[in-house]
Amino acid sequence: MAVAALCATSASALFDGADEEAMGKESDKDIVRAYGIYDDPKVGKYVEEVGKRVLSKIQEPQFEYHFKTVDNEMVNAFALPGGYVYVTRGLLATLNSEAALAGVLGHEIGHVIGHHSVRQMKKALGSTLLMLGGLAASEDIRQNAGAWLTISSSMSQQILLGYGRDFEMESDQVGMLAAYDAGYDPNGIVSFLKSLRAMEMLGGQSYHGFSATHPDTVTRIIEAEGKSDLLTARNTSLKDERDRYLDAIEGLRYGKPAWRGKTLPPYVIHIHTVKEGETLRSIVKDVTGDESLALETAVLNALDMEAALKPGLRLKTLKPVKSQTEILLKKEETENEISGGTGDGKGGQTGGKRGKPSNR
Repeated sequence: MAVAALCATSASALFDGADEEAMGKESDKDIVRAYGIYDDPKVGKYVEEVGKRVLSKIQEPQFEYHFKTVDNEMVNAFALPGGYVYVTRGLLATLNSEAALAGVLGHEIGHVIGHHSVRQMKKALGSTLLMLGGLAASEDIRQNAGAWLTISSSMSQQILLGYGRDFEMESDQVGMLAAYDAGYDPNGIVSFLKSLRAMEMLGGQSYHGFSATHPDTVTRIIEAEGKSDLLTARNTSLKDERDRYLDAIEGLRYGKPAWRGKTLPPYVIHIHTVKEGETLRSIVKDVTGDESLALETAVLNALDMEAALKPGLRLKTLKPVKSQTEILLKKEETENEISGGTGDGKGGQTGGKRGKPSNR
């Protein structure tokens, strides 16, 4: 396609569905290459199933969706144009229910159906995008590294920084309503937003578009609580599916590897059932052997450090990895068993082997 023809195209028509799918597919390769797909097929399948359930409540989703879990300790979820939605293992460790996961996935679906990435890029790149936009859907993109770098860099910034107050609020609402329509308690996402605020105030990494020091953060939590109260008043049969979620993430790797690609994270998530007389500190000492992790464990479970624990309550704890060699060998065996992903209409797609992906 000639540049002259591209320049004549109106800004509103620069990207159609095919363009967005092409952009997402191309960028997906970069995401998978950079982070890797988390290699536990049980976890990946679980995330995909929850994503499909939420997506089923979206009218005319337009794209074929791909829900993927990436192997990174940061607490984040993000979406690319064309239906590519990602959650990190760090995010999964932070969530406390399937309802919260459904709300997060719904939020990211909201960014896709709202075309937020493309709309933000049009605004940010202006006339430059007018010249480069059509390249994303053409063979020329593979021969024009400068053009793709401009588009790819813009999307990367959005993933890290969010889309601005209006787009984030819009996606908050889409995510909550879609999760609600799928039968999930909207309080799950409210609890997650509060946990994020606590984590970030302690110096943790930021979920895109969410900053504990920004006034809009408090506004988002208050609005989410208000909408959640209205929705739950209309339907008392909503579920959070906390137990099912905890079962799904048992054994999830947690933390940052000392040497990325050569060592594993220092902990795995272990689900502990509280016994009579146990406290958070005593549980952490018994399971982890390091009482200094009590505060981090409290935040992961959205609890106060001194909270009274009821017997029977199930908690996420951090269990040290005993043998790096043993787990690395098991990890390699698991990777060899993972097959490449295939699409299935509007419902999603599983990721391929880590390190050898066909998609981002």
